[in-house]
Amino acid sequence: MSDSLTRQAAHAHKRGIALVLVVFAIAFITVLAVAMLDEATLDLAILRNHTSGLEALYAAQAGVAEAIAALRQACDTTSPVSGTLNLPADSPVTYAALIDNAKPVVTVTSTGRADGFTRVVTARLVVGQPDACRPPYPVRVVWWREGT
Repeated sequence: MSDSLTRQAAHAHKRGIALVLVVFAIAFITVLAVAMLDEATLDLAILRNHTSGLEALYAAQAGVAEAIAALRQACDTTSPVSGTLNLPADSPVTYAALIDNAKPVVTVTSTGRADGFTRVVTARLVVGQPDACRPPYPVRVVWWREGT
């Protein structure tokens, strides 16, 4: 009878070790799953921020392009240029360009905004007078800088 009790105690001890091992395995898998979910949400946040920053940069570049188009039509313009881009975004993507007209070199500073991000593009342009003195006036980019 004592031999039978010893075997039962050993068997119960093995079941106790198996239970502890299973609990540790489940805890390890849970920690691993939480870490993977955290990494995935971090990657999505990085992607969203990168996309918004690029949208703001593109908006600022669009502002410079609009300013160039305005200068080609009237080479002495000093009026600001602004607008909204139709991008597939949740919030509006806007730009505003200021033209500092000190002929023949014109400085255009354009600010693009998208989803809390702001990017600035500064360009220096040379505006020339065509022979016929009527539009389109030639505009040449001589310096370009992108920043925040």
